[in-house]
Amino acid sequence: MADSAIAVAPDPSAAADLAEFIEQLRLLRAYAGNPSFRVLAKRVGPLLRPPQELTHSTVSDAFDPTRRRLNQELVAAIVQALGVPEDRVAVWRAACVRAHAAGRPAGTAGVFRQLPAELATFTGRQEQLAALLALADQVDGADQADRADQADQIDGAAAGAGHPAGPRTVVVAAIEGMAGVGKTQLAIRTAHELVRAGRFADVQLYVNLRGFDADAAPADPAEVLDSFLRQLEVPARQIPAGRAERAAMFRDRIAGRAALIVLDNAADEAQIADLIPAGPRCLVLATSRRSLAGLDGAHLFRLDVFPPHEALDLLGRVVGAQRVAAEPEAAEEVVRRCGLLPLAVALAAARLRSRPAWGLARLAAYLRDSGLDAVRAGGRELRPVFELSYRDLPPRTARAFRLLSLHPGRGFTPGAVAALAGTSEADARTVLEVLLDENLVEQRTADRYELHDLLHAFALERVATDEDEPARAEAVARLLSWYLHTAENVSRAVETRRLLETVDPRPDEPEPPHFATALDAMAWYDAERENLSGVVAHAAATGHHAIALRLPVVLLGCYQLRKDWPRWRAGYEAGLASAREVGDRAAESRLLNGLGLVLFDVRAYEQAIDVYTEALALAEELDNRPQVASILGNIGDCHCWLGDLTTAETVIKQSLEIFYELGNPQNLASSLCNYGVLLHEAERDDEAHATYTEALAASRAAGNRRYEAIIAFNRAEVCVALDRPADAEEDYRLALKAAQEAGDRPTEAETLRSLARLLAAHDRPAEALTALTEALTLLEALGSPEAAAVREELAALTPSQG
Repeated sequence: MADSAIAVAPDPSAAADLAEFIEQLRLLRAYAGNPSFRVLAKRVGPLLRPPQELTHSTVSDAFDPTRRRLNQELVAAIVQALGVPEDRVAVWRAACVRAHAAGRPAGTAGVFRQLPAELATFTGRQEQLAALLALADQVDGADQADRADQADQIDGAAAGAGHPAGPRTVVVAAIEGMAGVGKTQLAIRTAHELVRAGRFADVQLYVNLRGFDADAAPADPAEVLDSFLRQLEVPARQIPAGRAERAAMFRDRIAGRAALIVLDNAADEAQIADLIPAGPRCLVLATSRRSLAGLDGAHLFRLDVFPPHEALDLLGRVVGAQRVAAEPEAAEEVVRRCGLLPLAVALAAARLRSRPAWGLARLAAYLRDSGLDAVRAGGRELRPVFELSYRDLPPRTARAFRLLSLHPGRGFTPGAVAALAGTSEADARTVLEVLLDENLVEQRTADRYELHDLLHAFALERVATDEDEPARAEAVARLLSWYLHTAENVSRAVETRRLLETVDPRPDEPEPPHFATALDAMAWYDAERENLSGVVAHAAATGHHAIALRLPVVLLGCYQLRKDWPRWRAGYEAGLASAREVGDRAAESRLLNGLGLVLFDVRAYEQAIDVYTEALALAEELDNRPQVASILGNIGDCHCWLGDLTTAETVIKQSLEIFYELGNPQNLASSLCNYGVLLHEAERDDEAHATYTEALAASRAAGNRRYEAIIAFNRAEVCVALDRPADAEEDYRLALKAAQEAGDRPTEAETLRSLARLLAAHDRPAEALTALTEALTLLEALGSPEAAAVREELAALTPSQG
């Protein structure tokens, strides 16, 4: 029967092997009227993703009955171009996959059965999975181009013309991350997805390289190559003895084949270098707890812990979605206590599944009480997994890892690690980079590192075992002292004064950072504010009272600049407890004064007066006249805001008298500022203007740009009240410049906001809009509740678009 006489569409489902499938494909072409390969190539190209220009030889090659492999996507496009309906294209695709599987050469069954089973509970990682599958598309592109090039050379055509540009070498994906984060399962899921799609049907190899194994040494690459070569049908007597020769033979035997190779649990790049073929039709998926960044040309995938919703999904897959839905808050606590680490969630979930009488709340309580001991199920537990990463660390690096658990905060810098370890900052950077390569620490931003919660618990166990009590105590004392001295340098940059007598550095304490500008100093505070709160609390709780009672006072300017009220209050209360514990009456007075300031700042004026009165009694008892004057000024300020202007003026004038007598320009500037506020509230604006002018001169004499910004702002407000808009604008801009230089973002934002009102009131809407927009940006960055009010002001100022 002639091809053109075929009246019934062929069915590929019965094809027993690739040759029979290709015969069905040939029959389909005949059924479609035998279009020429050139015509067919023009139809097929646009159907590919992405669309491509194909030569006729690329298409004709798919009909060659001697082919050992077909590109599934090309076949699907060909049958579609031959008129097969879309619902039947899937039948041809599935038949193509079966034909490849059935068509393996005899004796190579092992090659196709190397992949371990994938977990039924595999969860999430869709973004990474899609990216890994996209790498396989690069391999397919290279494969298609190579075959077309060969056909074009036979036809005498220009090689490569019109073909997709793909890599001309193996594609390597390196999946790295901390222990238990799910690297192996992602690699195996990717491999199975590719196989199910009919890709890499020639060769599929898997090996566990045992880079981190409690019971066996890392796999010898020479032995792995021996195994690979045997699976590739190389007779044992022909396998060379040397590793380099085996690697060369492996590359030769796998050349031209579509190969998928999974190199799991690698110790390092050196272990897998000879296991990577060179052919462009190969995809290698490598996993390791160590960084594999040294692999030339590898695509790096660093896995982090799950986002909360994926951790909850995994919990639900193991214990049942209904149990999770029934106790949502407990479920969230479970995954949080597992640190969102996939292995930890899976182990905790398996424990719950094995205890039907337990609920999620019971599991959460167990995790809360038992720490790492709770993260286990049957014979599997998390601690040995971490132990494998820890055991091979160099001694200096292992010690640094242990000491990190003693840090009272979450994130840490090389400087803090140097203080803990008693080393130089350069040495600390070196060990941190090693720990980062080992995926034992995480790096969220440049120069800042973190320990995962469960690794922190493991490190705490190790430091208790491997460091004696004196060594632990010395490390903590060095760290707390380093934070105090760094904070003192911040204070000097921000407030241009020393607030307290210093505490001598400890032996081996590294040099604290210095700050050229207030902006640099405040940037350090912003990054360290959580740690500083932890340091103050830890110092007070562990008997380091000299640091606990000093550090909050040193940080006062930072607290005020950032309106950091909760940390400000907690710090001063902790410091106050330490001052009372050691009987330091002077420090107690200072700390009470600072505590009054935060109460004033949150408008708890009557509470503040009570605290100030207690501080004043102590200052008078100690005959500390500067402190007495400072507290009097603060008490007067409270009475002013309570509306008792008479009492306020009496008390503030007492403060001024003392400061005039002492001749301290900074304290005088502060007290004059308080008096100016009172005069402005009493609508005595000419006197207020004169008082602020005197205060401004005193702040300049003290060199305090922050005070200058506040006083200039206050004088601008008085000028507005006096209907002197030009003078008001000049003072607002003076305040703005000083606040920017001092890093005082709250004053900068408030100045911009007031300047915008002035500009809008004097028919300068564009400039007002710019100022108010800048104010909103600052307030949003600060997390200020005032941002909402500014948005309303901005909406009112913005011209309607209707």
